[in-house]
Amino acid sequence: MTSLVLHLGSRELRFGPVASVMAILNVTPDSFSDGGAHATTADAVAAGLRFADAGAAIVDVGGESTRPRGVAYGEGAPEVSPAEEIARVVPVISGIRAGNASVPISVDTRRTEIARRALDAGADVVNLVTGLDPPDDLLDLVAERGAAIVLNHMRGVPSTTFEVSRFGPDVVADVAEDLARARRRGLVAGIRPDRILLDPGLGFGKTPEQNFALLAGLASLGPDGVPIVLGASRKAFLGTLSGRPPSDRLPESLAACAVAEEKLRDRNPLLLRVHDVEETVRFVRVLRKGFPDRHPGFP
Repeated sequence: MTSLVLHLGSRELRFGPVASVMAILNVTPDSFSDGGAHATTADAVAAGLRFADAGAAIVDVGGESTRPRGVAYGEGAPEVSPAEEIARVVPVISGIRAGNASVPISVDTRRTEIARRALDAGADVVNLVTGLDPPDDLLDLVAERGAAIVLNHMRGVPSTTFEVSRFGPDVVADVAEDLARARRRGLVAGIRPDRILLDPGLGFGKTPEQNFALLAGLASLGPDGVPIVLGASRKAFLGTLSGRPPSDRLPESLAACAVAEEKLRDRNPLLLRVHDVEETVRFVRVLRKGFPDRHPGFP
């Protein structure tokens, strides 16, 4: 796997020699796996600082559940107001930044104003779940601030994605084409090429078989050297193999991480977006020790 260091102001987001970890920090009451786990701002800040201390490369703060409407998740999650989303995420980002000046922070949001407030509070990355249709002003904001952006593959929005998503016989080619188009928009807006990360959007509008095909075809989803974000953690398609509930899918989630590491080896930097942060960091450390020849000396 290729190494990469993104310089985001005074902070560094480091990839390599094997996968790095993006810690999911949901400050929501209704996320599919961990809604309500961080009931107060203080709880969420403490969790974010703990994830950073455990070795997460970046902490991803989200204030709106993107649980999609569909068979696996029922009616999906309702939208929250901009004011509520700001109230949830901005104090948490400010608190983490006050407690740790060096850890990169991303904000998981679809709204330009929330992204602006989050960047003002100390965030470095915008994680856009509706990355195929990014608002022009959001792309302009990311470019102006020198931030990075994650473009997640989802046709439609969480409430419609399973209705509007139709793929041909080669879902990997279809997703790659969609992501390439979204990436071009980011480049035209002036975002630096190394600051556009691509996410295949596992679980959004895809069948279990399509999700597994995308996991197997990760190496075809973006140009060489483009950072890939993988959000397989606890997803419903993994549960189809074991019948286990979301909170009991750690083995399946780690197996998906191992597949992604192998598929992208020597090709693309990889960021694993996970709920089980400490466990995944430990898993990645073993991978690093097992492949010392890839990039000797990397911590």
